[in-house]
Amino acid sequence: MYKLLLLFSISTSLAGCMDSMHSGSSAKTHFDSDGERIYFTGRSKEGELIQAVGGQHHVKMHGGSCVTCHGAEREGGAIMWPRFWVSAPPLTYKALVQTHDDGHQHDSYDASALKLSILKGINPEGKPLHDTMPRWEMSDKDLNALVDYLLTSAAPHTH
Repeated sequence: MYKLLLLFSISTSLAGCMDSMHSGSSAKTHFDSDGERIYFTGRSKEGELIQAVGGQHHVKMHGGSCVTCHGAEREGGAIMWPRFWVSAPPLTYKALVQTHDDGHQHDSYDASALKLSILKGINPEGKPLHDTMPRWEMSDKDLNALVDYLLTSAAPHTH
């Protein structure tokens, strides 16, 4: 029994340490778009919680928004506890629209492909995303706002 309590105590401590490694906690209170609000808070403009479906307990433990795993600058890198070897990919414009191999190899995302990945957990090639990525239930309005934020907010602007 003592060993079981010790194991529980150690794993609880590790969870607390891992939580401090997440860039998901953000004190951001002003948002330039509905999509940015959803990314940072996991809530619609009306204040409704966007529901996570599937995925692992990670999102429930550390907050229910994109920023929890993908970071305030969309840089990725959060470790998906308890799978210490899995990290969240970046969601920067470059990471989404350029084909590359950064450990999360994929073809370029367009709006349709990004919607499928958010709702169904499927990448542009039709392959499943890692099972730590939750699937999200949201209205078309919220989904369009989030996708627009992800694909245009950091896009290079031509003059």
